[in-house]
This record gives sequence, C-alpha cells and structure tokens, in this order.
Amino acid sequence: MPKPLRLALLGTGIAARQLYLPAFQALKRRVEVVACASRSRQSAEEFARLAGIPKVASTARELVALPEVEAVFISLPIAAQPAAVLAALQAGKPVLSEKPVGPSVVEAQRLIDEAQRIPVPWLIAENYAFSPTFHRVLGWLATERLGALRLAAARQITTMDPENPFFHTAWRTSPEFVGGFVVDAGVHLAHWLRRCCGIPQRIRGATAAFDPAKPPLDSAVATMEFDSGVLGTWISCFSARYSGPELELFGSEGVVRLSLEEATLVPRRGRPLHYRASRSTIELELAHFADVVKRGATPVVTPADALADLAIIEAIAKARE
Repeated sequence: MPKPLRLALLGTGIAARQLYLPAFQALKRRVEVVACASRSRQSAEEFARLAGIPKVASTARELVALPEVEAVFISLPIAAQPAAVLAALQAGKPVLSEKPVGPSVVEAQRLIDEAQRIPVPWLIAENYAFSPTFHRVLGWLATERLGALRLAAARQITTMDPENPFFHTAWRTSPEFVGGFVVDAGVHLAHWLRRCCGIPQRIRGATAAFDPAKPPLDSAVATMEFDSGVLGTWISCFSARYSGPELELFGSEGVVRLSLEEATLVPRRGRPLHYRASRSTIELELAHFADVVKRGATPVVTPADALADLAIIEAIAKARE
C-alpha cells in the first residue's frame, strides 16, 4: 500500500467538522491531513486541535506552498473557490474542490478554461457519484432490468431552518452564486439524473421564494425532455416537510427508487430487489482522490462533469413557463 496522501484542507467550517472529519478519521491509512487554513485563523486553529492537524497556515497561498502538502481539498464559499483552485493548481498541487464547480455556468466555464492550461489533476467533490446505491441502479440500467426507460422523477424537499446548521452559513443566506439552496444542493440530484437519463434538451418550469431568509429562491419545479427520449419532472423545495433527495425511474419492465441509503427495483415480474448501503460517500470520494493522486487513477467526477450538472440545475432555477 502506498504512503498516505499528505492533504491540506482549505476551509474549516461546518462541513469540515460534520462531514470531512469522520472520513479523515476512517481513512487515516490512506489520507493524512498535514495542514489546514481558513478565512478565520481561529476557525482553522480550532479545527486543527480537534482533528490533530500539525500545522495551520494563515493564507491559502501559504498553505499550498508548504512542501509537505501533496494535494489540497478546498471547501470555501463557492464564490471564493475559483481563485483558490487556480492558486493550488499553479503551485502544482492536485485539487479536490467542493461543488458546485463555480458560482454560475459562465464563471465555471471561465475557471475550467484557465485550469485546463495547467496539467495538474482537479476533481470536484460530488459525493453522490460515489453512492453504492447509485452504482447498483446504474447496473440495473446497464442490464436493462427496467426495460426501456420512459420517465424520471427527481424530488428534493426539506425544511431548511435554524435547526439545520448549514442554514446559518453566511455564504448561503447571502449567496453570491446563482440559485441559492436550490442550486447548491440541487447539483447532487442533477448528477444522478444526468448519468441515468442524459442531457435535458428542453426545460420548462417555475420558481418561488416562499421564505425571504433563503434568497434568491427556495423552490423550483420543472418538466424536462432528455436527449435519450426520456421525459422527466423536478421538484425542489427548501421550505416544506422532508422528502428526498430521491430519484424514481420508470421503465417498460420495472420501476427504480433511489436514495443515498437505499435502492429498490420493482420489476413487472418477480420479486422486488432491495439494496441498502451504509458506507460514507464522503469517505469513498476522498479515497478515490487519494487513488488519483497516488496511483494515477482516472478521475470519476471531472470539472466538465460538474459543469454539466450545474448547467441542468441552473436552467431549472432560471426556468419559466
């Protein structure tokens, strides 16, 4: 087994504490966090003590310049990420950066164009791409267990309120990126939808801002026509009771229901199949990033993939009948 990937973490907010830290601890033989930095040095120092990280840098440039750092995981507000991504790549350090890939499709494309000139790996942290339940569904589709795919229904409904710690992050409550919560969370489900159904060629929809605390909008509904011929619906709301994220696929020979925890296939004939997964998708994506850097593995989620996901959800957020 190769030595652990010596990783630097840029951004030590809520996600670092609640999502990344358990994955770092589970992957200590594969990933070693050797340094961290954040917009607030106090936040970085607190996280370093919590996670046992030996070094705290004062700035992003200082962090990526550290000789012991092999690669950088960037988890900053979306509008602040492009500059940090380019700085790390220019320092020759492979990057894993949080989704969405950019504040908008236009800005993300500009960032990708600049990054393509730098021959250093850059992956997007789209953890839904690593869901074992999702890969089970892809297998069912590949073996035509659903027959001919006809319809898709994507649903992401939750009450985003002060009880949710992610509600309080300033960059979400005063977003400098398109679509607010609908886009920030929606790229996950858009990834599943695109991988299962293709690219939507036409999107019609409507949006609403039921809660002024979640600008610029908190809800979107849409109908879609995909290049594969599949028809789809999208329902996204962050001001209603919880249901999802979930994707349903309807074929001529069966129905699939997909969530992060479970995948179910109900065939026209025979018994339903149920598959449950418990392993952290964050852990799986970090292990994959280590394989890309240390072993030269092919990236699963490239910036171009993430751009395609962002294009879908941005179009939904901007859709009007």
